Formats: sequence, C-alpha cells, structure tokens
Amino acid sequence: MSTFYVLPPRECMEQAASEFVARILPGVAAPATLWEDLLGLLVTAAPETFFVHREDLSGDGDVTEDLVSGFGAEPGDAVAEVGLATGSAAARVRRWAVPAAVSDPGPGR
Repeated sequence: MSTFYVLPPRECMEQAASEFVARILPGVAAPATLWEDLLGLLVTAAPETFFVHREDLSGDGDVTEDLVSGFGAEPGDAVAEVGLATGSAAARVRRWAVPAAVSDPGPGR
C-alpha cells in the first residue's frame, strides 16, 4: 500500500520551509532547494510515500481520479490532502483511501 500526500503549491511550501529556518536559525539563509531536498529525504525514508503538489493535478476537481490516472494510485492506497498550516496551528488534513471503482476504467476505455 502506498500513501499519497496532496500538498499545497510548491511556492507556498518553499516559503514556509524558508520561514521555519529563519525562525530557528536566525541569520542563516535557507538554500533555494530546501523544500525539494526535504521531500527527497522523506521519499528515501519512506519509499511507498508520494508527494504531489496541488498544481500537478488537473484541477478538474477529482483528486482521486488524478492520482490514479497521473500518479499510479491503486485501490486501497491512502490519500492525505494537506492544507496550509497557519501560525502555530497544524495543517488541516483530509484522509481517505482510493476506492476500487476509480481504478476500473470500465468497457470501452
């Protein structure tokens, strides 16, 4: 089973990562690739975990279908749709599993 995290846009996540570094390490500039590097480390640690930014989806509204058709999600895979964290509050996360019906293209498809 895989887990797909649907993340806010890259630009938002890059800014949040840079702001975090500025808060905990004043005067230390975050590298421009910080967010991308962090995701790379997380993928290495959890090979069945996939991070998909919102802008990489079609935008037609059905996140599950986009994950199945564009990113190889399969029935039973977990999906965590992550919102932006604000202030000290945690990000809102909506979770579900990919249903069997989404992966069945049906006749003629």
